[in-house]
Amino acid sequence: MCIKSIAIVGGGPCGAAAAKAFLAERCFNKIKVFEKRSQFGGLWNYASETETFPVPNEAPYKIRPIIKDNKVVWPSAAYDLLDTNVPTDLMTYASSPFPDTLPLFPHRSDVLKYLQKYAQDVAPITQFDTEVVSVERENDQWKVLTRPVNLDTAGGEKSGQDTVEYFDAVVAAVGNYDVPFIPHRNGIEQWSQKYPGTISHVKAFKSPKQFEGVKGDILVVGNSASAGDICYQLAEGLGRTVYKSRRSENLQPASPSNKIVEKPDIDRFDAAQKRVYFIDKSYMDNVEKVIFATGYLKSYPFFETLNKSNTPILTDGHKVHGTYQHILLYNFPNLAVVGLPKFVLPTRVSESQACWLAKVWSGKVPLPSFEAMKQWEDDRIKVKGNGKNFHDMNFPADVEYCNYLNDVVLSDKSNDGLKPLVWDERQVRIRASVKGIKEAYVLYRDKTGKLASTYSELQQVVPGVLVDNSVLAEKGFRY
Repeated sequence: MCIKSIAIVGGGPCGAAAAKAFLAERCFNKIKVFEKRSQFGGLWNYASETETFPVPNEAPYKIRPIIKDNKVVWPSAAYDLLDTNVPTDLMTYASSPFPDTLPLFPHRSDVLKYLQKYAQDVAPITQFDTEVVSVERENDQWKVLTRPVNLDTAGGEKSGQDTVEYFDAVVAAVGNYDVPFIPHRNGIEQWSQKYPGTISHVKAFKSPKQFEGVKGDILVVGNSASAGDICYQLAEGLGRTVYKSRRSENLQPASPSNKIVEKPDIDRFDAAQKRVYFIDKSYMDNVEKVIFATGYLKSYPFFETLNKSNTPILTDGHKVHGTYQHILLYNFPNLAVVGLPKFVLPTRVSESQACWLAKVWSGKVPLPSFEAMKQWEDDRIKVKGNGKNFHDMNFPADVEYCNYLNDVVLSDKSNDGLKPLVWDERQVRIRASVKGIKEAYVLYRDKTGKLASTYSELQQVVPGVLVDNSVLAEKGFRY
């Protein structure tokens, strides 16, 4: 396998990391990034415009832009008061720390500035306002068809200005926060038809102001970090009770509020009575708004031809099939996806993945045999199943995964290449403490009216906010 030219689909946090890693290897003749937006930053590019979604939605589809005021707008999952759910220490790329002046959990606008500064080096090889329409196998290369995103093409929907280029390898780095996942529940279609606009997804949430005129109850479905944050903003911002339906324990950091009332998982919607039933037989009347914070589906519309073949990459939007180490497609070792793992730190993980992939495609690190790579996936399926949990990596699995990739990268003793950020004792301690750190951050903010920028400030309201060595030892880390 001789790779000299690489196409990267996406210029967000994962795509930028991949581009920097490939450039640093200094052995590829052509590296090109295709980004549909007009700037770097991916999902951190805020847009006030929102789209409508199929209800329910359990299948990936192609996201289309919004044409407004003679501008092409890509809807974004970012909302007005979005800040990070992990501290800056854990969001940094190697050699690119966040400014010390920022709070521990910075606002989305500060994250966007950080990402754009990080990606400056790859601007010369990036083609903005360009959508990748298709990626198809042709001989031993990939035929990449792209289209300008402008008014003439209706935001990339109309052909006529298409360009075709050929590459030895392709990386999909489009992120995982575009296509909303709204799971089916009995009666949901009838409810949506009878009460149009009452069921939405967290991607359409921008501000509590959207719900100021809501007289009935608000029910948020999900228990992710975004579900917790949305519930908190609605409850505290509107000064009202907000209900949260959950099916599992929340392992992600969330802001607490005594105005949030938890409910079990939804069993069914009864449109005739306008009643929502839960799995414990209880129910709610007078539900006026239901917001699903149930995550997103992976979507690669440019792989349509491949997905119709006998070796599809994506079927239901949850698991990418045929991967080795959640990166390389073993049926096509010159095809990769960066940013697949869930419940991880995207910048940190994508950087380690990109560095590993750069070493593999440069020939400096050998791949195992096809059989060994397939066995890796089979072994993972035995543990995680062949569905939506396959790419899950809750702590400490995410740190262990990064450590493995980093060890492989650092085994190459040449001076070439980007060096990933290594997880040291302090980093691991912070990672193990994230949930408590965010809760202490909110408590500190509520008590002082200030945003903490150091852990010592948090210690004032929650002593011992960082876990001790005994907790780390339980997770397999001994220092």
